[in-house]
Amino acid sequence: MTLALLSINKKYSMYEKYPTLLGILTAVLAGFLVTLSFSPWFFWPLGILGVGYFWWLLQEGSPVRAFWRGWSFGFGLFASGVSWVYVSIADHSTTPKPLAVLMTGVFVGALAFFYAFFAVIYQRFIRKLPFGHSLGFASLWLLFEWFRSVFLTGFPWLFLGDAHLYSPLRGFAPIIGGLGIGFLVALVSTMLALCVKNVIYPCFAHQNKTMDQIPQPDALAQKQCIHIATGLTGIFILSIFVLGEALADIEWTHPVESSRPIEVAAIQGNVDQDYKWTDEAIVPTLTAYSRATALVASADLVVWPETAMTQLYHEAQPTLDALQEMAVHQQTNLITGIPDQHSPLSVTLSAYYNSVIGLGLASGKYNKQKLVPFGEYVPFADRLRGLTDFFDLPMSSFSRGKPNQSPLNIQIDDQAFNVAPFICYEIVYPNLVAKAAQSAELLVTLSNDAWFGRSIGPKQHLALAQMRSLETGRYQLRATNTGVTALIDHKGRIITELPIYEFASLQGKARLMSASTPFMVYGYWPSVGFCLLLLVFLWGLSILRIPASCQAEVNS
Repeated sequence: MTLALLSINKKYSMYEKYPTLLGILTAVLAGFLVTLSFSPWFFWPLGILGVGYFWWLLQEGSPVRAFWRGWSFGFGLFASGVSWVYVSIADHSTTPKPLAVLMTGVFVGALAFFYAFFAVIYQRFIRKLPFGHSLGFASLWLLFEWFRSVFLTGFPWLFLGDAHLYSPLRGFAPIIGGLGIGFLVALVSTMLALCVKNVIYPCFAHQNKTMDQIPQPDALAQKQCIHIATGLTGIFILSIFVLGEALADIEWTHPVESSRPIEVAAIQGNVDQDYKWTDEAIVPTLTAYSRATALVASADLVVWPETAMTQLYHEAQPTLDALQEMAVHQQTNLITGIPDQHSPLSVTLSAYYNSVIGLGLASGKYNKQKLVPFGEYVPFADRLRGLTDFFDLPMSSFSRGKPNQSPLNIQIDDQAFNVAPFICYEIVYPNLVAKAAQSAELLVTLSNDAWFGRSIGPKQHLALAQMRSLETGRYQLRATNTGVTALIDHKGRIITELPIYEFASLQGKARLMSASTPFMVYGYWPSVGFCLLLLVFLWGLSILRIPASCQAEVNS
């Protein structure tokens, strides 16, 4: 496939009218290939192929051409990978479908600019540095993914390394996280592309040449050196995958010595999203959750999904008292999602929180920190609200919870343990999860992915939760409204899960884990710092004015 793409691109480069259009179309295709490396497909070699071809497209032309090819790559990636936002716009509001398509396109197109600016910076400043083709490209890739995770509210979705949940590179996750794995993937992609460019493609191109066009002995000697370098490159790439596989067997964390495997349960309510927030749904929903909880009376920990209770905390106090009594009687820890109001007397829109509380033997409250733009808060609300129902979705006026909140506390066999709770979108933030996991023995995620229907969005969300468990060496219990509800072990493997769009209770055994992975302690900052210093180092090498011939050999 790679040779076919390169052949087409080379064939039409002779026509002045077509190279830009062809580059754009193949860049879109490259982005689509990267999407196939993520959940639910996990064809991770296609991610390497897509990034490698994207690199190839940036090796010639002006910064303007690089900008549009980068934007096209980003558009192909996000249009195929996150277009599930269309479901929440079209299906859960009265927004006309043509307008929903337009809004989704604007969202995707805006995200694509990250790769447009990446392409310009790489083509203009990094490509010609010593080792800029490989180390420079990979370093810049990691820095742009990191920037995307912190810019405005951040959007850490479709990070290249998160696709390698089942590849040999998964062993690096507890050390450098999914972000660091993305650096390795980008490095492998460019090194393989360099091999194709210097060895395979020239052989492919020479098939149609006459004898007088074939390289002479001096050139052949130079080619032999390139072949040796290519062989060493292959050995280096192989060693990365072998090392990753070996690291995957290391147990960075271990079960708490004084604790047994605990019985856990998660209730998947399967409440229709359009019915969920109506007054008529309050009693039937709570009755269904309570009955399901009574049926798992042997569980040490029971978790309900995000906003399983749709009444405000102070309004639901009688119900909470009843649940408290039930959970104490069952001698269980009950954790549920519920909206809360900072002050019941407040009339401002900014007084609400998306919260999690502990009942029964569990205690504590947590307010969500990372809010979903347009879902839980509306940027420029004074201008956007009223334009379409999408900007007035139920409970879209939440406030951010404070950082460094205490974990929830649970009681198991008269021993106290900590649980790190995450609400929906928060589980996709690596550093947030790593920091909270330091003071907890178990991760719990409460979500409501009904907003995205039967699209690939909920499956991608589950895979990101799996990566967080792999990075932190912690079991994770994930309770959702419509799916995917699952129990994940400390290696990121799914122990058990429920079918989507079914009312059901998940039951399983989890271990409370202690000790820390390197990523839990340091997060992604060592990787970010390393890539920054590496780019500075490469820039310093270029300042030393290495002879042009040496630079050409290094960059080839």
